[in-house]
Amino acid sequence: MTAYAESATLSRTHKTATHMRLILLLITYLAPTVQASDLSMEQRISVAIDAPALQGKALWLEAGTVRFLAILNETTAPKRFGGVLLLHDSGTHADWHEVINPLRRQLTAHGWDSLSLQMPVTNDPPDSDALQALLAEASPRIQAAVDYLSNRQIGNLVFVGHGLGAIMALNHATDRPSKSIHGIVAIGLSMPLDNEQDPAYRAITGLEIPILDLFGSRDLASVTGSAAARRRAAAKNPRAKYRQDMSAGADHFFKGLQDHLVTRVRAWLRRTAVSATQTSKP
Repeated sequence: MTAYAESATLSRTHKTATHMRLILLLITYLAPTVQASDLSMEQRISVAIDAPALQGKALWLEAGTVRFLAILNETTAPKRFGGVLLLHDSGTHADWHEVINPLRRQLTAHGWDSLSLQMPVTNDPPDSDALQALLAEASPRIQAAVDYLSNRQIGNLVFVGHGLGAIMALNHATDRPSKSIHGIVAIGLSMPLDNEQDPAYRAITGLEIPILDLFGSRDLASVTGSAAARRRAAAKNPRAKYRQDMSAGADHFFKGLQDHLVTRVRAWLRRTAVSATQTSKP
C-alpha cells in the first residue's frame, strides 16, 4: 500500500469513527427519558377495567403523550359539593376492590363527583430514584384530571390518595398549588424519619390546605411507625389544618371495614372541604 493510500484509508477510518461518535452522542441526547413505570402493563390493566360491567364512565385523558384511564362517577345527590380525585396505591389500580372502589362509588350519594385515576404502575417497589421518576410521571396525570373537572365547573376539589397515591397527591399539591384544591385525604401514608426532602414531609410542613392523615392500627409498619414523626412535622407548620386519625383494627386496605372507611372520609369532607364554592348539580 502506498503512503497516499494508507493515508486515505486512515482518513476514512478516522471519519467513520468520528461519525459513529456523533451518532452515539445524538442517541444519548435524543433518546427518550427512561420511565420508571410499565406502560404496557398499565395498558393491559386499563383495558381490562374498561369493560361493560364497569360501574361508572371510563374516560381516556391525556398527559403529554400518555393516554391514561380515569373512571368518572357523578353524584346522585340534589346538591353537588365538589369533586374527589382518587389515586390508588402501588400494586393496585383505578378500580381496586378495597379503598378505591368503595370510595369512588359511595361518595357520589353524598354530593361528590368522583374521578379515579389510573396511576403509573411498576412491577417492583420503587427505590428513592424510581419514586422520584414515578412522581414526575404522576403529576401531569393529576393536573389533567384537575383540568378536566375544572372544565366541568367543579371548583371544590379534594385529593384522596392511598399509599403511594397519597404521596403522589401530596407531592403534586406542593409542587403545583391550586386554589381549586381544598383538601387532601392521605390513607395509609408512610414517611421516612430522617429525610426533610421527602414529599410527605414537605407537604405536611408546607401546605396550607387541610390534610386528613388516616390509617389503621394494623397498617404497614412504615405507616404506623412514622405516625408520630408525621405529627411532629405538622407541628412545624403554623398554617396547617392537619388531623391524624387512626382506625382501630384496620389494616392497610381496611379489609372488612370499607363502610367504616367511607364514613370517616365522608364526615371529614363534609366538615372540612365543603365550602362557598359548592355548586348545584347541573
